[in-house]
Amino acid sequence: MQNSLKIKDEIIKLRAVLAIFLLFTNGLCYSQLSDFNLTVTATDQTCTGNGALQMSVSNTTPGSTITYTLYLLPDVNNPIAETTEDFFNSLQAGNYSVVATQILSNQENSQQQDITINDLTTALDYQVSHTTSTDCDPEGTITVNVLSGNAVLFEIISGPVMVSPQSSNIFPNLQAGSYVIRVFDDCDNAVSKTYTMVLNTNNFSISNATLPVTYNDCDEVDMSTNIIAFEGYPILYPLLVTYTILPPDGSPNIVVTQNISSGPPEGVTINQIIPLFGSDNFIVNMQITDSCDDLFEVNHPINPNPKVNLVKEEASCGEFLNVNIENFFPPYNINFTSFPTGFDPSNYNADYPGPYTQDATTFGDDSNLLPIGTYNIDIIDACGRIGTGTISIEEIQAEPIVNTSNSGCSVSSGFIGVSVSNRELISVIITAAPTSYSQPLPHNVSNFINNGMFSIQDNIPPGNYTLLITDDCGVEYTIEASVPDFEFQELMVSTLPNCETATGSLNLSSAHGSLNAVVITSAPATFNQNLPADVSNNINDSGSLFINNLPIGNYIFESTDECGFQYTTDVTINSYSSNPGIYTLSRNCGSFDVTINDFDESTMNQTYWLQRLNPDTNIWTHPNTEAEYTEGQIPNTTTAIQIENFETLFNVFLTGEFRLIKVFQPLNTTNPDVFCLDIFTNFTIFSDLIISGVYNLDCTGGSDNNDVIVDVIGVEPFNFSIIAPSNIDNGANNTFTDLAPGTYEIRVEDACGSIENIIVNLENLLPLARANTPDNLSICRNDSIEADVFILSDQNAQILGNQNPNNYNVTYHLSQEDANTGNNALPDSYTNITNPQTIYARVFHNNLIVCYATTSFQIFVGQTPVLSPETTSFICPEDVVTLTADPGFDSYLWSTGDATQTIIVDQPGTYQVAVTNNYGAFNCNTTKEFVVVSSEPAIIQEIKTLDWTATENTITVLVTGAGNYQFSLDNINYQTNNTFSNLLPGDYTVYIKDLNGCDTVTEEVYLLNYPRFFTPNGDNKNDVWQIKFSNSEPELQVVIFDRYGKLITQFGSQDAGWDGTYNGQKMPTSDYWFEVTRANGAVYKGHFTLKR
Repeated sequence: MQNSLKIKDEIIKLRAVLAIFLLFTNGLCYSQLSDFNLTVTATDQTCTGNGALQMSVSNTTPGSTITYTLYLLPDVNNPIAETTEDFFNSLQAGNYSVVATQILSNQENSQQQDITINDLTTALDYQVSHTTSTDCDPEGTITVNVLSGNAVLFEIISGPVMVSPQSSNIFPNLQAGSYVIRVFDDCDNAVSKTYTMVLNTNNFSISNATLPVTYNDCDEVDMSTNIIAFEGYPILYPLLVTYTILPPDGSPNIVVTQNISSGPPEGVTINQIIPLFGSDNFIVNMQITDSCDDLFEVNHPINPNPKVNLVKEEASCGEFLNVNIENFFPPYNINFTSFPTGFDPSNYNADYPGPYTQDATTFGDDSNLLPIGTYNIDIIDACGRIGTGTISIEEIQAEPIVNTSNSGCSVSSGFIGVSVSNRELISVIITAAPTSYSQPLPHNVSNFINNGMFSIQDNIPPGNYTLLITDDCGVEYTIEASVPDFEFQELMVSTLPNCETATGSLNLSSAHGSLNAVVITSAPATFNQNLPADVSNNINDSGSLFINNLPIGNYIFESTDECGFQYTTDVTINSYSSNPGIYTLSRNCGSFDVTINDFDESTMNQTYWLQRLNPDTNIWTHPNTEAEYTEGQIPNTTTAIQIENFETLFNVFLTGEFRLIKVFQPLNTTNPDVFCLDIFTNFTIFSDLIISGVYNLDCTGGSDNNDVIVDVIGVEPFNFSIIAPSNIDNGANNTFTDLAPGTYEIRVEDACGSIENIIVNLENLLPLARANTPDNLSICRNDSIEADVFILSDQNAQILGNQNPNNYNVTYHLSQEDANTGNNALPDSYTNITNPQTIYARVFHNNLIVCYATTSFQIFVGQTPVLSPETTSFICPEDVVTLTADPGFDSYLWSTGDATQTIIVDQPGTYQVAVTNNYGAFNCNTTKEFVVVSSEPAIIQEIKTLDWTATENTITVLVTGAGNYQFSLDNINYQTNNTFSNLLPGDYTVYIKDLNGCDTVTEEVYLLNYPRFFTPNGDNKNDVWQIKFSNSEPELQVVIFDRYGKLITQFGSQDAGWDGTYNGQKMPTSDYWFEVTRANGAVYKGHFTLKR
């Protein structure tokens, strides 16, 4: 028993050792995963959603597993599917990235491959036409002509006759009417179109009969009738026209016929001579029979008597009369059978009472107006037929327009303005006024009439006034005018968005008088002028300030007007925010309606325009005429269809890409033709039903990824169903709930009978709403202010990612609660209230408002380093210069690559340093330049002297070099002038200093002179005559002559000089002459005295 226990213990120990060994060796074998290979093959999409990807791997590590992750590019952060199978199916066309991850224990590595599933689908489209065997054929044949796609079945689902699905595209033996034709393609999608078949029969209208203005005969007349074809029904000739004339006296009818063998397809005018029966009315029956034996009939009542049309013409002070005559045989006479008292027709028409031959005549004119009252007129033509007319001439009532105000420069600067519409004032008298009025009453103020209008603003105190005015028609008016008390008014402010993003326009004006000066004392950081900024040059001739292109934000304006009133005005400039939601699109079968509902009050003079993209030229055009539009210009009725605000454009029978443009005007009096363009939306009208997206509801407010919602574009109502792998009829509900994971084929049918199918894999569906986290928004300022304007919509693209911005809306909020509810959305141009500040974004689908997604980011105002002015340094040969940036900032980067505050350079040039305040991932920086200029000590080219005088000698120093030099003779007092004047003879040291800091250069200079006498008497004082300081010029030579020119002696500058002897004999007291020759060849002559 004990032995067996020992054996058992040994076995356990061996097993433990073996397990440790296996574990150890397993780690040795798989310490590093193999670098495997990934191959991805695409199956292109031929029907919506039937694309697929097939994956394969090789050279994998034994025992490892492979997981495949799928991304829809360009989003590489959020996968759309993951599987351990080797395929992804039910994919739509697009660019994808497949990441294969090899996993073994706690180790993994991956390979990645991008691949494209091409869209090989072809949209189904077709045209419908019809034919008939002959004209008047009661039946026709409808033919479907396929333009694109792969049509397989054709059917008629509505109309006088319905036809079941068939493979033939021809439908024979159909009667006239409206049919809905549906065509299926090989993907089981269907497109329906309505076609109205009009058979070749006549369908026209017969106009009323007309008689000529002027007859040619008393007994017959040419009657004219128009035959007008309805649209789509060209006239089929020949036509047999039968006229049956019914005499008014009961005598037998008169029948006349004529054949119209041919004519225009759109209509024809038929003329027929008919008899007249004196002044009696009668009937003409007109029957038209066509080649199909269809009969069209109408009765024409005929009144042969003259027609009188009396028309009043309005003048400024009254009216006159135009008499127009038709259906008469000239000449004719006019008889006024009743008229107002005092009216004499011959005073208003010199030809009265006739005879007249023209079809119109006039009684009165602008200066000869008819009396007020009623006029009855008889017209008697040459056949004795009589026409009558009645008209009333009325008094034109004119009401004076009175305006008063009191907003001038003082209490007594009230204003009274009076005008009368369409008339001019000729007299104004003030008959009553307040006691403070300074003029005696009545006061004739007619001299204040200008261009027929009265206005006065001189010494008009507040109170009640009575004015007696007279207009140019002689009408007098007594009017009351009340001038209010003076009240100081602040500036009138008007702002509008501007054409450019984040800018606006401003109008400031004073109610008291013209503005004289306007200064901006506070502005946002984006305002690019130094403050305070004088903007008075923007005051126009009317005394109002207009500024365009102001950056959005808060401003303070200090203003003064001509009255001397001063104003401090706070103004906020807001930018224009495009609103894609100001229109409503209604899709119909074969057409659409579009309505504009724009409640924006921040713009003026708005117009709205519809355009269509020409797919062949890629140019936007007029939807109907295809007249091309030039981008940037203002649309007009040639290049677009105008839609009025709050109105609907009905029945646009077109498909394709469309856009809506809003045109508005900023405040800009310098150029009133400036308008702004906002292309606020694009939309596509398809000929068929479109499934624009299928999503799961795994988003906030939704349910989970087992619920699927379908987004469609078509004509409501829709029917939604699943036809594979099982049949689910969801009716009008576009949400399928509690679906098991797998692949489904969804079918949608619209009200027009169009059908669209899509295959989806629930694992590949994305949530209906997704909100990616964007980068923070940051702005740099240089004024220590921690608030600025942020354009929040700049974040839209990052937040939406792959989501179509035309289908989604992004709103911004101050709290997560508001983002969840959608309440209190922020304006696009938002000024932060704290720094930094968190902004919350909400994303939701425009049409499927079922769920939403939120995210957040920070807005932050940083400070740009404020640096000292740019500096210039100088560098001397073989020297260095230390450049030091302003202290106190986070980082420095020089153009040399150095990252320190200070650098040392040994070459001239321009050096830049970027100085940065770092705020984590964001920074604010500015750049400063240091200019290093080469300099050097002066190079002395020559020192010129003018000497030989006692006190008026000069030294001129000529130098070259790259420096900036000053000159001195004592190294203390320096001058920029290189000449020293009024110098005594002697030795000098010249100092040349470089103001840029390079070494000072020196050189000694001697100014020469000669003694005027000498006394060689042996006392060791003046015993020798020599040129003073000549020893500084070794080559100087001196020759001495006596007064007769006899050479006495000669010596050099290094010699002792002349001792007054000649050949050992003392020369007598006398004047002696000398000649000095200098090293440069200059000769100087003079004389001196030898005294004994």
